[in-house]
Amino acid sequence: MQATQDKSVRDRHGVATSMLSRLTNSAWAVFEYGWYPLLVFIATPWFLRQLGTELYGHWMLLTAIVGLGAVLNVGTGAATIRAISVGRGRSDLQVVQRAVRVSLGLATLGGFVVALIVLASLYWGGGLLLHRMGDPSAIRLTAIAAAILIWIEQWDNVFSSAIKGAEYFGAAARIEMACKTSQVAIASLVLLRWQSLEALYIALVCVALARLAAKVHFTTRLLGIPFPSPSFCATSDIFHFAKWGWLQGVGGVLFGVADRLLVGAALGSASLAYFSIASQLAMQIHAISAAGLSVIFPKLSRKLEEGQNATVWNVIKLTAAGNFLFSSALTLGLILLGPTILLLWLKPDTALPVIQILPWLAGAYWILALNVVPYYALLGFGRVRAVGLSVFASGAVAILAMYAAIARFGFMGTPAGRACYAVTSMILLVPLMQELARHKRSMSLNRRPVDNQSAESSP
Repeated sequence: MQATQDKSVRDRHGVATSMLSRLTNSAWAVFEYGWYPLLVFIATPWFLRQLGTELYGHWMLLTAIVGLGAVLNVGTGAATIRAISVGRGRSDLQVVQRAVRVSLGLATLGGFVVALIVLASLYWGGGLLLHRMGDPSAIRLTAIAAAILIWIEQWDNVFSSAIKGAEYFGAAARIEMACKTSQVAIASLVLLRWQSLEALYIALVCVALARLAAKVHFTTRLLGIPFPSPSFCATSDIFHFAKWGWLQGVGGVLFGVADRLLVGAALGSASLAYFSIASQLAMQIHAISAAGLSVIFPKLSRKLEEGQNATVWNVIKLTAAGNFLFSSALTLGLILLGPTILLLWLKPDTALPVIQILPWLAGAYWILALNVVPYYALLGFGRVRAVGLSVFASGAVAILAMYAAIARFGFMGTPAGRACYAVTSMILLVPLMQELARHKRSMSLNRRPVDNQSAESSP
């Protein structure tokens, strides 16, 4: 009896510890995703005053161009997370180490190619493609800084994904938050002394290198592996997963990067600044949900590898319900309080254009937030092809819709692309329902022999 009671107490303690771990990981992931946008939003009046609207628009252009690296980040990062979570499910440290090395190889080569394309196209063609952005020399400077940062970000993404794949979300968040805080603080100090893009970009590159060094150190220590060198051997497994992630990355770039480039090219640097500020605020609806629920991707991959399918579906249903309630409340609060916050924080001539498009962007990001659970669940199931095709199609629809809306409505048409992307990406529910149907059929087949045996043994 005492042994049974002790086992019951240990089981309850294990369940409580597991729940606390999931909540802690989610909380750290939310802090990580939300910390930098919050810092940038707080510092935006200072940056606008030091740089002016035009130079601030160039900084936002740099951010958009660096976002082109998401084409590779999504695929390589997701493949790294899945490979490491599967390796942990098998308790195989060699799989973990090989995943990091192969991902570094892909990141090194891919980062070089993307950086070269960005440098070649914008350094020599930026004045023609982005002539409304103003000074061509500023565009060339932005192209150089963006190419360097893109390459650094590819390595950074591998080590971040490795830490998250091992479900050390707290460590990943603390490193990222410390580095992002340093980035904003150093950028502010640099602009206090030099109001120039050159000084700002040098500071950003130095902080990015320091952040990379910190993540390399923590990855090797937390995972218990030696310093990894890039490898191109045995890349087939990771490449198979990553290639569809790269297609997804193209769709994400069309959604979050190409639309900003389109705004800058069609409407100029001031409109790009207004659109970027509104997007930074509205995107938190999706970012917080995506951050809090990102922990389910490696967890589902590991649970599936361990054969715990029933647990997987319980996690999916619970997180979907909680995400709907949370994202709805966040959207309503932003629509009601956003204008007041902007008027208090920014000058009226800057705040009013942002307020005009904020409710539309908030609605778009609310729909997108509802797709977070299907997105991570499908990655956990290994359905990266379905995810990649869906996101790419959504991105293509988004950029076409935005082009048409800007041509017809000007600045007020800028939210159209993100709204169309969000609606189209609801197609992710189709493969998720297919997985649910497959799970139910499997459960039915597993029960049938037991039911028949019970019927045969009954009097």
